[in-house]
Amino acid sequence: MRRLAILSVCLLALVPAFDAAAATSKGTVERSWISTTSGGASGKQFSAGKVKRLYANFTWKTPATPGQDLAIEWHDPAGALRARWKDKTIKADKKGTRLYAWIASGVVKGKAGSWKAVLTVGGKPISTSRFRVVA
Repeated sequence: MRRLAILSVCLLALVPAFDAAAATSKGTVERSWISTTSGGASGKQFSAGKVKRLYANFTWKTPATPGQDLAIEWHDPAGALRARWKDKTIKADKKGTRLYAWIASGVVKGKAGSWKAVLTVGGKPISTSRFRVVA
């Protein structure tokens, strides 16, 4: 009986830890892609001389807890941060909500190679979309 009481107390002590983790969910992404128009068709390779804008698109599978730092970062082939859009996660987000940010052609000109757009929540990477830029 004494062991059961100790086990029960130990299990109850873990409940707040699980609740705290659930309370600050970073969310999960259902789909990510790069396009030349807002919400447009997915592409994997783009010509630096022909695009006017590139859009990084991310759709929530499970939205993040509201109020956290949210960012979409654009990294060039050398890994350098070339652009960053920042905001906060919001309560209105639901499954299927699309998050997006765009960059102008000047950001990619002269930087051919493998790029990536990264969605971060609370400073932690949640999803990455990779693409190539050709001259």
